[in-house]
Amino acid sequence: MARKAAKQDPKVLTNGSYLKPREHDPLHNSFDRVSDVDMTDDSHQQYLPNDENTDTAPTDNALSNGSTGTLLEESNQGLEILGRGVKVLVEAVRNLRRLGVEDLVLPLPKICVVGDQSTGKSSLIEGISGIKVPRNIGTCTRCPLEINLSESAQDQPWKCEILLQKRYIYQGSLGGEQRPTARHSAGAFRHEGATRSRPLGLWCLQDTEEFPFFSTSVKDAVPQALHLAQLATLNPGVSHEKFVPGKGDNSTKIQVKFSPNIVRVNIAAPNVPNLSFYDLPGVINQAEVPEEEYLVDLVQNLVKDYIKTDNCLNLLALPMTDDPANSTAAKLIRSVNAEARTIGVLTKPDRVQSGESLEQWIDILNGKRFKLGFGYHVVKNNPDPRVDHTTARKEEIEFFDQHEPWAQGLRAHRNHFGTLKLQATLSHKLTAQIHASLPRITEQVGQKLAEIAAKLRELPEPPHGNLPLKIFEKLLQFDNEIQQNMAGGGQNYSFQKDWHSSAIHFRQTMAYSYPRLSLNASSTLPFRQSVTPSPSNQVNPITIDIDSDNENPASKVTPTTPSKRKNKTTDSSPLKRSRINDIPQFIQEKPIDILEDPSIDQRAPYAKRFTLHDIRSTLQDVHIGLPNQVDPRAIERMIRESLSMWDKPLHDLLHSTGELCRQLVFDRIETIFGLWQQTRFFETVQEICGSWLDSVLAMQNEIVERILNVERYKALTYNHDAMQTACDNALNTLRNARQNDRARAKLNSSEPGWDTNINEKARQERLRKVSDQLEPDPYIQEVRAMA
Repeated sequence: MARKAAKQDPKVLTNGSYLKPREHDPLHNSFDRVSDVDMTDDSHQQYLPNDENTDTAPTDNALSNGSTGTLLEESNQGLEILGRGVKVLVEAVRNLRRLGVEDLVLPLPKICVVGDQSTGKSSLIEGISGIKVPRNIGTCTRCPLEINLSESAQDQPWKCEILLQKRYIYQGSLGGEQRPTARHSAGAFRHEGATRSRPLGLWCLQDTEEFPFFSTSVKDAVPQALHLAQLATLNPGVSHEKFVPGKGDNSTKIQVKFSPNIVRVNIAAPNVPNLSFYDLPGVINQAEVPEEEYLVDLVQNLVKDYIKTDNCLNLLALPMTDDPANSTAAKLIRSVNAEARTIGVLTKPDRVQSGESLEQWIDILNGKRFKLGFGYHVVKNNPDPRVDHTTARKEEIEFFDQHEPWAQGLRAHRNHFGTLKLQATLSHKLTAQIHASLPRITEQVGQKLAEIAAKLRELPEPPHGNLPLKIFEKLLQFDNEIQQNMAGGGQNYSFQKDWHSSAIHFRQTMAYSYPRLSLNASSTLPFRQSVTPSPSNQVNPITIDIDSDNENPASKVTPTTPSKRKNKTTDSSPLKRSRINDIPQFIQEKPIDILEDPSIDQRAPYAKRFTLHDIRSTLQDVHIGLPNQVDPRAIERMIRESLSMWDKPLHDLLHSTGELCRQLVFDRIETIFGLWQQTRFFETVQEICGSWLDSVLAMQNEIVERILNVERYKALTYNHDAMQTACDNALNTLRNARQNDRARAKLNSSEPGWDTNINEKARQERLRKVSDQLEPDPYIQEVRAMA
């Protein structure tokens, strides 16, 4: 295998050793000189019964028949056995992981310990690593733990360093400790649950960060430090420094119930193995309380993400007190087809029940049920945290030597009993896994380096000379061109022309946004009705056809009015004309039509449409109790309804203005700074200008919104003369239209075809005579309110 790797990679010697690369290459410095390990790559071998699937391990006689001194010596060397022969290999993989290679190319070989909650997984971790983990606290099941063991010089003391790795950022709200109240029941946390697009809920990937947390040379300080480190991980909105032992407030409150971020433990000591493995959160299939139900999917998705990679060697913890068919962790391993690279670890053998239950476990050890690629091991750990590692290993050896059925009945499986035997198996499997993966890792790293080198070649040559001066000159050019575009004055500066087009469109839209009166809604009105209609005096309605509301004077009928009636609009004293002429007027191309007209309405999508029925309903809502009187509050309400249509065109103008500004600024950036388009400098220029534009446009939106709110707050004018003139003109227009349509409707009802074969003059004369016979308009109050 080593010679095959040498053909693939020039850094591999013919004897299978890896050459140390150039000193200046930080990525390849991860590969120290790696000696070939004479191991067979059996990472995917078929399952054999435990008595045939033997692994390198201490001899049974040395463990079972040796003296107490031998037992203690073997216990003290347990960790060393696990890392024997793989020191350089594990260090190389660990360095690659620290450099971020795993995020860039492919997953690196690793060991993951998985199991359901309360399966003895914590004791298993302690047996393998020799450190105590937090127990009965609850936080150890909420985030993964990475344990790195490395050998130090003989004269160096035992040392533990804890770091916090933040690979994920929490994008939910952090309002403090998440405990539902009466107002927030079980559904309060459902928004944090996993979805297909967000398998880890509100946790999203970010650039990995790592923070030192705590260092100690005292083993007894590790459990509490780990507990506080996990609390810091479960409080993403709080600085981790507040949880440092001896420095922070050591609060037990948590902001989130789960975190995929890692608590990393680096242990350095003489005669310890060089090993890395992950303790994943205990798998749950049902939450203890309803508000934590979302944790089930989050934890399971995290575990599957770790164990699904082909380079992951899985340790499945199964308690012999439970039915293995009910193991959720085992189901997850099957769901990702990881059985072939999984070692089953049976815990709590001292509590197994005799009879049918024991027979089941014997079948499992013999490979007849629940087969796993690397078989099963049985370990016994002391749950008492006060018992040290050496004593626990001694007790474990004595248990399997002196208790049945382990001592004689299951002696054929003796090479799979005890933590030391498990350590030897892990050493063998991990060595083969890493050794088999190195050629592929080397190839993938080389490909990634080639991609990065190609991108680097695309970058422009760095500018020569006085760099700050060159950048300052470009900034002056940028500022000058922005100002010229804003000022306009040339065919190359189109900003003013484009913005003027948007402004004209907005002006026309607003000009056509005046309210309309639709007479169609009143087409079923009774002819003879009292001024104040009531249900008691209504008669059968007669349909009035008023589809056409054209206000062309040529087609309009002016109703006959008493000659003595004085029209208010005829008052044109010199003083009044002077006041009116001083009013700034918006000159329309055509007179404003306050009646609905299909030819105009298609250009007025933001005009408020009123019907006579709508207006009557509004007047009745605020009726003051006197006949023929209109409450001013009704008029004010109608005015507000008319102005409510202004939001959309105003926001459209602001949006188009913002887009024009963005296009201008970023076009100038690309033109002037395009030489450095592949550099961080170019991105920074874009970020600065984009952020500035966002703030300026947001401020403009706030100003315009305030102006609009002031305009709509209350109707107010001091130009009373102009207001009265406009009201009189509108009333005259609306009243004539009503009379004209009522007369036409009466003739259509009483004399169908009356306007056939007559000229326009005769038609108008006929309408005028009928208008004189009409009763007072029952909707005159509504017409006046509209005016």
